[in-house]
Amino acid sequence: MKQALRLAPSLTAARLRSRTGDAWLDVLAVLSFTLSTVMALTLSGGIWMFSQWSAHPTAHQIALGSDTGWGTDGSFLDLYLSLALTAGALLVFPIFTLGASAARLGARGRSQRLSSLRLLGVTGGQTIAMSLVETVVQWTIGAVIGTIAYYLSLPLWGNITFLEEQIHPSEMMLPVGLLVLVLALLFVIALLSTVMGLQRVRISPLGVARREANPAVKHWRPFVFAAVLIFYVIWAQKNPAQVGNSAQYMLMAGMILLVVGAISVVGPWILQLFAYPATRTSSVPRLLGMRRILDDPRAAWRTVNAIALLCFIAGFVAIIPMEAGESDAFLFQDIFTGVMITLGFGFAVAALSTLMNQSSTVFDRAPETAALTQVGFPRRVFAWTRMYQVMMPLVLAALGASALGLGLGVVSSTMQVSMSGVTRVVITVLIGVGLSGIALAVCQPLERHVLANRGRAND
Repeated sequence: MKQALRLAPSLTAARLRSRTGDAWLDVLAVLSFTLSTVMALTLSGGIWMFSQWSAHPTAHQIALGSDTGWGTDGSFLDLYLSLALTAGALLVFPIFTLGASAARLGARGRSQRLSSLRLLGVTGGQTIAMSLVETVVQWTIGAVIGTIAYYLSLPLWGNITFLEEQIHPSEMMLPVGLLVLVLALLFVIALLSTVMGLQRVRISPLGVARREANPAVKHWRPFVFAAVLIFYVIWAQKNPAQVGNSAQYMLMAGMILLVVGAISVVGPWILQLFAYPATRTSSVPRLLGMRRILDDPRAAWRTVNAIALLCFIAGFVAIIPMEAGESDAFLFQDIFTGVMITLGFGFAVAALSTLMNQSSTVFDRAPETAALTQVGFPRRVFAWTRMYQVMMPLVLAALGASALGLGLGVVSSTMQVSMSGVTRVVITVLIGVGLSGIALAVCQPLERHVLANRGRAND
């Protein structure tokens, strides 16, 4: 074991010195861990701030509640806490998914290297230990940078207004104990993702070396999704959310988290279902794109998962009107501010997640791409293949998640869908498509660089 652990830094250093561009994956992994850390700490800081407001309301907040007829004890602040928990429930999946994706970055190339070591006699436990060392180093760098960025960003929150007063930066500062707890959770997620991503190397190194196909997504997934959806609709019909009912919003936060989890479960199955008939085509790029989705529908879903969540959020909150009565105008303005912050965080995750997954695909598919290039395939075929591989899942995920969010938003509230809400949904979908387009454009020069450095000097 000690020899394997001593070998791990040498392998990492060799990869960083290589001309194939593998160091780009390490940069993306560190950047992903950094962003997930900043977002997790900021989200936790916001929930902590609202919990302190709920427990210890200020004189201004009590007076504001009295003016709106919500009482003089500050109990209406529980509504803000429950809304913050709802936003947290919506963002917890992309935050953890981002960290998990960073741990799986370049999984195919890593699996190939480690499977070769397994065939040379390295044990399964040693391969896991070597990968954990690499992940720990990347996570530590990302967590340190992310924590520093979190503290540096605190003064910026002074520009945000809630309850008709600006946020004080110190209110967003987490106690040391909670900060350590959040970092520990992120660390565990990264380690578990690394271990789970290498199970095939540990169980069947020969299968990895032979590039055996991934198993198809099982058909139990849509039944789980349907059961969760039916359960949510029944619950929402019996317990419609109403303004001022904080306990109801806290229950809804848990229910939304359950629905988001169900979407992540059924997403790969839906992509697999639609990709099968799409392979019947005379277009080579479309055929390659659909076959790549079928090869690993889970990876295809991870590429669009964050954007699907954004569309779900935009659809769910489409019932929130932009206009309100004079007495409760601040409440709807605060809700709208919270929605914009949530979407802003989500777009940051979506942009990095899309770039990270597409960059990883370029490296993982490099041997296949190089082989096709050598037999005469024009490189524009690979660009169109990536477009089909990304855009088909993106359109399905964006439209499906938006429609689902709209439907659940309507059954969860006594309010109706507003035109401004529909506009936010359309804008969200367009931004999601734009982010994916930018990621695809960035991958073009990256692929040229990878292919150029895979050839031999005398070719």
